[in-house]
Parts: sequence; C-alpha cells; structure tokens
Amino acid sequence: MITLSSYSFDIQECDRELQELKNFLTKNLEIAETGNNGLQKFFSDRPNLILLFGYWHFGLEPALYKPEVSLFGNEFRADFVVADRQRKKFVFIEFEDAKENSIFKIKSGKSDLSNTSYEWSPRYEHGLSQVIDWYYRMDDYERTNKFEEYFGHNQVNYTGLLVIGRDKFLQQSGLMQRFLWRSNKTIINSKPLHCITFDKLLEESIEKLSTLKICKQLE
Repeated sequence: MITLSSYSFDIQECDRELQELKNFLTKNLEIAETGNNGLQKFFSDRPNLILLFGYWHFGLEPALYKPEVSLFGNEFRADFVVADRQRKKFVFIEFEDAKENSIFKIKSGKSDLSNTSYEWSPRYEHGLSQVIDWYYRMDDYERTNKFEEYFGHNQVNYTGLLVIGRDKFLQQSGLMQRFLWRSNKTIINSKPLHCITFDKLLEESIEKLSTLKICKQLE
C-alpha cells in the first residue's frame, strides 16, 4: 500500500509559509526546479503549503502527504501526493521550473523580431506528459487487484496539478491567453488537469487560506 505521512494542518503555520512563498517569488523572478535555492527544496521544507494545495481537489480535506511518489513502484513519479484521511481522494503535484522559457520558447530560425513566433517549450511538454502518464497508469490499473493493494480501495478520486513558469513572462510575450486556453480546455479521461503558474498558485492559495480562516472563526 502507498505509504503517506500524517500531518496536522496548522493554519497559522500555513499563513507564515504562504508569506515565505510570496517573498520567494518576489525575490526570484526565475527559479530552478532543483538545487539549494530551487523549488523542490523550498516546498519540501513547508508541509503546510503542500497540504493546502490538496484543496485543488474539490471536497478533499488534506491529512496525508508524501514527496517523490512513484505510482505503483514504476517509472511514473509525482513530486508530491496529498490525500484525505480515508485515502479516497488524491492530488498529484508536479513542479517544473519557473523560467522565461518554461512554457513557451521562440521558434528556432525565427530572427525577425517584429514577427516573433512561439512554440510550447520542452519543459512544459515534459511536465504535461508526466501528469498524463499518471492518469494513464491510474486508469490502466483501476479495478484490478494491484490497484486495490496499492490504494486500499478499488476506486479513488484524483486530480493532477502542474505548476510551471511565471505570469510576467507570459504577459511580456502576449501569450497568457494562449496558455490559459490550453490549460482550461485540457481534459484527460474526463478528468481536469490543472496547469497554473507559480503566481497563480500563490493567488489561489491566499484566497483558499482566507476562506479557511473565516470557516475557523465561525466554528
């Protein structure tokens, strides 16, 4: 069975970690995926943030998580997995780098700056393919003994979250709408595939945490 770590979500700690994410993105326009100042290390040190991202799955109350999970012990790996206590709802998270060419790159051979043409970058296609492979493997094993042995249930609900790039680079190149259109229209096996920038992740997380604070006050 998949091994996940139990963690008690702390709103105050999450608020602090969210502020650290805001400062991190403000200080660093371009951010590598790995390394001492990379995204993997930043998020690995902040479990409350990872649990907060679990709310990208509707109705998921995050209670369990784990970094670097290989689905069914094979080659398809997720950077982080978040689950509810019953292990029936999951969010699989993939972080790619946040650089100028993370999502789009100028087409090779195009030197006319007045008519610049862009294509999807290898980094974006790699991250997207990674999430699609998760969906493929989940669907491939669903309702088999191996699936139930791994998850403890013969069926689970899940969604994928790909976080990549920065808003500023999309806005500078005039490609934001192209990115949003593809992100909003991508449905894999009747399931949404969320693809957002790190700036959008911050914005949505601030809004979600604000809602959780209000709910906490009303209890």
